[in-house]
Amino acid sequence: MRWSGSGIVITVLALIAGGCGSNNFLVYKDGSNFFITRNCEARQRLLCDSGDIGRIVAGSALPQSLQDRIKEAICAPGVTKTNMREILAEMTEEQLSSLKQSFRDNSYEINKPIDA
Repeated sequence: MRWSGSGIVITVLALIAGGCGSNNFLVYKDGSNFFITRNCEARQRLLCDSGDIGRIVAGSALPQSLQDRIKEAICAPGVTKTNMREILAEMTEEQLSSLKQSFRDNSYEINKPIDA
């Protein structure tokens, strides 16, 4: 019984250290998926090149300054995943929920497993 309790604590700490406690989320559309904080070709193509990120943040009802920061953190040249992680960490649960819903409203799936 004692081992079970220790194992649970160790597992929880490992998950938190691994980023599972963050506000990062998986985005899926048109056969491509990526974590919102990950710099990759799919994110650039789906969110930036298509103009979707502008529609997503506009539909999120977030303050304009936060919308601008999100667009810049995702699409501006030279940004790192740290920029978006910092923004997500500052957002309230309500703001994060609104952003995720706006992704859904723009034909994205959130947290869809890669092989599903």
